[in-house]
Amino acid sequence: MDHRLAILPIATLLWACADQGREQTTVTTAPLTSASVGDSGILDDDGGTTDAKLDLGGADGSGDGQAEGSGNCQPGPTNATLRGTVWAPNLEIPISGALVYVSTQDPEPVPDGVYCSECVGVPCDANFVLTEPDGSFELPASAGPGQKLIVQKGEFLRVTDLDVAQGDNAVDAVASSLPGQWNPDAGMWIPRIAVVDTFNDSIYNILAKIGLGQVDGSGALVQGSQQFNLLSQPQGGSLLDDLDEMRKYHIIFIPCMSQVGMGDLSELRILNIRQWVEEGGKFYVTDWANEYIYETFPDYQTLNGQNFDPDLGYYDTTGTVLDPNLLAWLQALPAPLKDIGAGHPNLLSLPQVELVDNWSGIDAIPPVITQDMMGNDVNVGHHPWVEGVCQSCSPVGAARPMTISADYGCGRIMFSTYHTDEGAHAGLTPQELILLYIILEIGVCHDEPPPPPPPVG
Repeated sequence: MDHRLAILPIATLLWACADQGREQTTVTTAPLTSASVGDSGILDDDGGTTDAKLDLGGADGSGDGQAEGSGNCQPGPTNATLRGTVWAPNLEIPISGALVYVSTQDPEPVPDGVYCSECVGVPCDANFVLTEPDGSFELPASAGPGQKLIVQKGEFLRVTDLDVAQGDNAVDAVASSLPGQWNPDAGMWIPRIAVVDTFNDSIYNILAKIGLGQVDGSGALVQGSQQFNLLSQPQGGSLLDDLDEMRKYHIIFIPCMSQVGMGDLSELRILNIRQWVEEGGKFYVTDWANEYIYETFPDYQTLNGQNFDPDLGYYDTTGTVLDPNLLAWLQALPAPLKDIGAGHPNLLSLPQVELVDNWSGIDAIPPVITQDMMGNDVNVGHHPWVEGVCQSCSPVGAARPMTISADYGCGRIMFSTYHTDEGAHAGLTPQELILLYIILEIGVCHDEPPPPPPPVG
């Protein structure tokens, strides 16, 4: 039997102890503590917070860790400690909530193309930790040669051969970082990403700056260095016309104004997007490309002016970070990342943060109810990450969600009312850092088969 460690979008920790068709064994492990998963909480159905939990129940739900079958599988004696930090591929941005463990077994590789992400298989004799908001970890381990250090967050996975010495072991930053390229032979996997090229929201620059490409002195992507596919707007339209081509990607970005050169949002494209997301794709849309969200997934959100024209005029606003785990990560970032200077917004007033270049507004994110395999109602509607006052909405009124994500089948949809990047510049602004966090969080696995998508309309 495999353990399945589920790192959910808002940091639920869950173990499932029964896989059909596999040998089942007794399960024991160290108790979950703040040292292993940090102090982050999870959001409950009412929007409150609950504690992260470790479920070691047996196959019958008895909670004693017993499952049918024979064997006694538990972590070995620990006489060593691994200490380090999980970084983004650029080795500058710490990653919170990443899974770190040592094993003699290779992990399951990331499939090369869209898939329904089951939870990470962790051998039952392996100690594991999740990184703290500042990316740091302390991992108890058993000394010995010929082991493997596994670091994973969503579809980023690195496997490094490791000899563990007794006592303290400082883990090299490269070995504990998320990889920046797809190279399974070298133990590296990253999401397969397609980005439509538009200057108005040049998300490709952000991806390059986090280590999925090289940047020049101005902070712009060095063309040809990218570890993702950068598509012209006509190519982006052609991609959405071809479901088989879409299936080659884990994430597709449709940034603001890319819709101009992509052609009409046809019924074929709408059906293709829904099918691809249902199969596990992650679909990210920003501001004026909003028809790709509100026409494709109409029940999930209502945009301001949607019945006439949801493309609003430009506005800046002061936002509030709502998600506690996102906030903890932003607070824990190194000082140089909190304020890049040059007049850009900074992170010195958290949970408030300046959000610039907004061009859309969200009126409502209602519950979206479907049923799981047991017939229970499940709300798969949007989770708001950041909110703020829409200065171009009518009425202006109270704060509205500005960055949102939701489940649809095995996949997830995302939308932001603002440009995530406005031209080339050195460093990463708050909204660019928020994008990085959400990209990682929406890539994490499902702890159980997700419910089917809700009916449309």
